Amino acid sequence: MKKIALTLAICFISQVCAADPQGTYAQVELLSGTKQKAQFLGIANDTVSLGGYIKNKFTIVKFPKSQFKSIVDEQGNDLLNPAVTDTAAPAKAPAADTTAAAEAASPAADSTASTASTQATAATDSTVADSASTDSASNTASAAPARIANKVFVTFEPSEIPRSTNELLGNITFGLLRELDSTIRILHWNELPDCNDRACIQEQLKNAGITDIFFGKAARAKHPDSVSIELTRVTFEEDLPTIKKTQITVSRDSILQDSFKGNAITTLVKKSAGIPVPTRQARSYIHVETDPEAATISRPEKDAICKSPCTFAVTDTGRIEVNAYWNVDKHLWGAQTFVRLLPGDTAKVSLKLKRINPEIKIVSNPVGADIFPGPSEIESDSKSIGTTPKKVTLTTPGMTSLRLRKAGYRDTLVNFYVAPVSEINLDISMEHLTDFDEIKKQEEWYHQRKVSYIGKILMGSSLAPVLLGSLFLYLAQQDYDDAEDIKNDLKMPSAAKGANYNEKVQKNKDLVDSGDRYTIIGGSLIGAGIVVFGLGLVLSF
Repeated sequence: MKKIALTLAICFISQVCAADPQGTYAQVELLSGTKQKAQFLGIANDTVSLGGYIKNKFTIVKFPKSQFKSIVDEQGNDLLNPAVTDTAAPAKAPAADTTAAAEAASPAADSTASTASTQATAATDSTVADSASTDSASNTASAAPARIANKVFVTFEPSEIPRSTNELLGNITFGLLRELDSTIRILHWNELPDCNDRACIQEQLKNAGITDIFFGKAARAKHPDSVSIELTRVTFEEDLPTIKKTQITVSRDSILQDSFKGNAITTLVKKSAGIPVPTRQARSYIHVETDPEAATISRPEKDAICKSPCTFAVTDTGRIEVNAYWNVDKHLWGAQTFVRLLPGDTAKVSLKLKRINPEIKIVSNPVGADIFPGPSEIESDSKSIGTTPKKVTLTTPGMTSLRLRKAGYRDTLVNFYVAPVSEINLDISMEHLTDFDEIKKQEEWYHQRKVSYIGKILMGSSLAPVLLGSLFLYLAQQDYDDAEDIKNDLKMPSAAKGANYNEKVQKNKDLVDSGDRYTIIGGSLIGAGIVVFGLGLVLSF
């Protein structure tokens, strides 16, 4: 399609300006699907000759036969692949004669036509036609660039840079652009002889329908030992140009070497083409000294960086938080400061540590949310450390996590940095639950937690009846021991069945009865305690 767009321009004009036909009118269809009427002059050496009038002068153009899908005359005959019949001969005879006549034209006219045609088609990276007249060639040249490619790279414009280096940079840049977009075509500066500057080339390409143009340039930079390699991209939206300029600076004595160092020219092409390229930020440095020494230096995103005194690099600028802490005998000493840096700068910081006891004040909206330590999902056996609002003491600086749960609200995970300061405030807003499955799952968790809580209470309360029952068993044993002593006394020789004897017998009987009662009560209490404990155990697990 791109190689025969020039043909279409001539054919369009030939249909308007045609006078006496010198060939057979035919319907021409290209491989791209484009259709147009033209005068078919014949086929010789796999080259199709078509003709038409431009400025009242008959013009012949030639194209490879492989570029055509079909050529059919008004009677429906296939002229591209004609059958060997008598009807085909008349069509070829005048074409051959006409072609011979065109080839017999003056050498100067052929040379001018060929040169102009080559210039026009080279603007789209192809040579597509030979013109038989100077007028037709110049018209063809002005119409060529735009209709063949929608994106054009204009090679590096001439400058004081050596020509060979300039051309090599242009070829390299074009190759990189082609790797990013294979539809882009190249246009050399000398291929549009009517233009001597970018503005002219830009205007001609715009008129031809080009919407994306890349201009290359290598010129001396402000510093006498440097060269600036520049890519300017011009894009058209509703006829209004948008211009984006991208450049790199290299050494004058090693242009090519510096262009490839660190993928500099590749980055230049990608930026010009609008492809994001990660850039390295300039490093800055922070030197920290502490009193006492050997304190751990950290930042909010890093638990530990180094031990003081030390120096570390940062790539971000602005307000940077620096923390220092020291654990001695379970006591925390710490300090905090903020540093503002410029790219490539080095800041020196001196910190004096003091004893601290960091407290985390946790406030939630709504209040009354259960607090669970760690980032893990909340299970039925997860243990809460309290409900909001609550103060939690943490003595180890660094990143930590808490998870909050409140009935009717989505679980909230909070990751935060424990800095070596006295108090840290966390204000957490919780989100309402709307998913039915999540609500049901949460209700089941609360129900199980309530049952487990009751079970633990029962397990704890079972201790009381067991202890009380044990006390009654102890009292029962005391009564049994006293009754046994009286029984032994009654076995000793004495006055038979005296008043004292009968009194001891009664007392023995009373002690045995009391011991029996205590045993029954104590055993019942212990049994009840065991039952309650068992029930609590079942409910808890």
